[in-house]
Amino acid sequence: MRYILIGILALGACTQPKTVEEKALEFSTKTYEKEVCVEEDCSKVSVSYPWASGSPASKNINSEIEKQILRYFTADSVGGDLEQNATRYLNSYQEFKAEFPDAPGAWTEEIEAQVSYESENTLSIQIDEFNFSGGAHPNSSQYFLNFDKTTGELLSRDQVIFDRDKMLMLAQMEFRKFHQVEDSITLEEDGRFFIPETGFFLPNAIGYRKGKFILSYIPYEIGPYVLGYTELEFAMKEVKGFVRE
Repeated sequence: MRYILIGILALGACTQPKTVEEKALEFSTKTYEKEVCVEEDCSKVSVSYPWASGSPASKNINSEIEKQILRYFTADSVGGDLEQNATRYLNSYQEFKAEFPDAPGAWTEEIEAQVSYESENTLSIQIDEFNFSGGAHPNSSQYFLNFDKTTGELLSRDQVIFDRDKMLMLAQMEFRKFHQVEDSITLEEDGRFFIPETGFFLPNAIGYRKGKFILSYIPYEIGPYVLGYTELEFAMKEVKGFVRE
């Protein structure tokens, strides 16, 4: 009888249905704002970004998003969290106004990140940044963070683009169309672009948005400020087989 009871218990343990299912990846939005004013001029920091939850991948996704946001502040500083970096930025503005009280305008740092693409395996976060800290004009940039949606791993360029040569060829064709470059001349001969000796190149901002694959050249990356952004869009079927879906 003892052996029969053990067998029944073991069978019950093996056939017991699962009662807990792993939650899908979900996102809420985090915001941060801080402002200081010197007389009528007010300098501000404004940040908005998605916050992942509900999946083991969430922790790494959130960590990478926060690290990228801090990179916009820490090029010339000593690190720290968002509050510390925002405070340093605004303190620098106050120090600048104390030294140059007649300098016009106020500083601003605005960062907006959002989920731009989700597939079964891939997640893309688009980050748009705008800043002004004096000078002839404000500056802006765009960047993408691409993740393995299941593990939360931040994907390298080689993990997104499997065949660089094919992508480079297609990108150059679309780039020429975008800027209406005549077929009879090279990009170097056109004279509007910053083309290195190594030739045409892919931009830093590579990602996905609304079912399309995006290559975005920001101002100064491949041409002067007046050239603006060069954003190339490709339907996923155009890059099927050599770009991660």
